[in-house]
Amino acid sequence: MTDSPFSSRLVRLFGSSIVDQALLSGANFLVGLILIRYASETQYGYYVLAFNGMMLATTLQGTFISTPLVIRLPGLDADARRSWIGGLWRDQRRWTAAGSAVALAAIGLAWAADALQPDALPVCIAAVALLAAATYREYFRGILLVYQRPHAVLAADTVYVAGLIAGGLLAMRQPVAATIALGGAALSALACGRLLRRALRDDMDADAPPGRMREIAHVGFWAASGGVIYWLFNQGYSFLAAATLDLAAVAALAASRLVMMPVNLVTAGVQKQLTPVASGWLHQLGPRATARRLVLFSAILGAMTLIYLGIAWLLRDWIFIDLMRKDFAQRDILFQLWGAVFLVMSLRDPLMLLLLLRQRLRTLTAITLGSALLSLAICQAAMLHWGAIGAPFGVLCGELFYIAAVLACTRAEIRRAETAAVAQEALP
Repeated sequence: MTDSPFSSRLVRLFGSSIVDQALLSGANFLVGLILIRYASETQYGYYVLAFNGMMLATTLQGTFISTPLVIRLPGLDADARRSWIGGLWRDQRRWTAAGSAVALAAIGLAWAADALQPDALPVCIAAVALLAAATYREYFRGILLVYQRPHAVLAADTVYVAGLIAGGLLAMRQPVAATIALGGAALSALACGRLLRRALRDDMDADAPPGRMREIAHVGFWAASGGVIYWLFNQGYSFLAAATLDLAAVAALAASRLVMMPVNLVTAGVQKQLTPVASGWLHQLGPRATARRLVLFSAILGAMTLIYLGIAWLLRDWIFIDLMRKDFAQRDILFQLWGAVFLVMSLRDPLMLLLLLRQRLRTLTAITLGSALLSLAICQAAMLHWGAIGAPFGVLCGELFYIAAVLACTRAEIRRAETAAVAQEALP
């Protein structure tokens, strides 16, 4: 018996996506490992903060632009799609240039006022370059994923990974390790973005008029608000730990969380590929059938996460002591709590797509805000009582609240859609 074309196509799409995210996961893990082992604590801290800033920038770019495009592009003809992609690119290019200029001016003022440490100036400049290059790369990467062309993305990401690792290797034992690693990441993102743009050249009208961003501002604002709030929810614990505990606790949290990076990146890669596929399901099959398929994907991701966590648990002594050369108090408890956090995250990501594609963005923003506030409050209280393990415990509580709220709202959304469909059919 031969596989159905639908099944074969899904296997190809998600197979490429998983390979791509495995490359990204491995590269980020390797660079983080190099800096943990060979850079000073200060330089590693600079790198983590700059990379977290890059994640915020790409979250803003992805949610504000990619989410409305996933919803809008399937209903447009080829010429309209080319115009949209070209016009939005011109808008993003202008905003990136303006934002970079403002950031560099602020860095210059801070330097003139002696508000920056001497070794922080090159790090800040490299971070601005990384943010600009990363949003350039992510724009075309996101469009190609919407077009379900993961092989082109994989080819370009291979170049990015090679450059990222090269930058990390050059940074070994260097006094300006963060600047070198961030500069390497920026150059790699720029090269990757150029390859992605070349792959999309026949599908983009480079002369399309700007102004498309205004047309998606309403949907994009709510999507971006949710993304930024979730970024705070996901990364805010580290700043609380620095203020509440000490740098040793921050290092322990970063090292134990780094082990979970493959789960995070694979889940994110599948999510990017699943979003346009689920959009097609919603248009063709309706909300209930789409929800069932999303539940299936959630279960598959959860099973994959459990397998990875089991293997990592068996290898934990080798990972921390031999590979990272880091051992710290409450290590195993931190591992278990972070494992639970990432398991819930892998289950939650596909389940939220129905609300996203139905454009219930205010609902998702409210859920994310509630989860973030709950998580940060519990993190603060738990760290005061239990130390570093309070941080992942608070994040876990926020994630459990998030997935419970998403399930409840998804069920209500399906009922609402079916009631509306019945009422529409009853009209003369």
